[in-house]
Amino acid sequence: MIYLIGTGLYYLSDLPIRALDPLRSCDEVFLERYTNLNDISFLHELEEKIDKKVTIKDRQFFESEEPIKIGKTKDIALLIPGDPLAATTHISLLSEAKKEGIRYKIIHASSIFSAIGATGLSLYKFGAVTSIPLDSKKLHITSFMNVIKKNKLNGLHSLVLLEAKSKDTFVSEREAVELLEELGNDFIEKDKIIILSKVGSEEEIISLFTRLEKTLEPPISLIIPGEISIIEEENMGVLLQ
Repeated sequence: MIYLIGTGLYYLSDLPIRALDPLRSCDEVFLERYTNLNDISFLHELEEKIDKKVTIKDRQFFESEEPIKIGKTKDIALLIPGDPLAATTHISLLSEAKKEGIRYKIIHASSIFSAIGATGLSLYKFGAVTSIPLDSKKLHITSFMNVIKKNKLNGLHSLVLLEAKSKDTFVSEREAVELLEELGNDFIEKDKIIILSKVGSEEEIISLFTRLEKTLEPPISLIIPGEISIIEEENMGVLLQ
């Protein structure tokens, strides 16, 4: 049996209550951390709650056949930041489990994909999601601009995730905006770009880029609005810092 459990936006405080019993009953519990850099000081408290050690695993483990091999003979839980099905890797894992006849259960949790509603923009008007990787400029990676342009042409908002490998190695909001302006100055409206940082934590910041007063910490995302309705405009005026 494989349990795929979302830890929500901010780990233990967002972990679904109904996840506790499966975590206590599992033979092994693994935590995926490569898609999220939030503080893991909660880990000891969680281990006490479930009376079990939680093992942190890297990308290689979650993208390998190892979870499937273990799941054939043991009940395991995979703890995933945000919602467990927000990443393609985890959908692939479920597909493999089904092929192998391994039972699985999904426990959903809060995610950046729903939290963006706090900007005042309608979730129904977001298009495809994209990301800006590290060293995009140096490596001439511009595929994210194609996604943003397509969304914009269809009047849709774009959620752009900024890559972060550590608290010191990440794409900052200023680097991202400068790159967007350089590549798409014909349609990027700097004063309408929305920045989100550490969403779900006590240090959460959701603000218009032009109103930011300090450099932010990852995880950071930004939104390039498409066509903004009158209601969305009013909501943004009230909700954004």
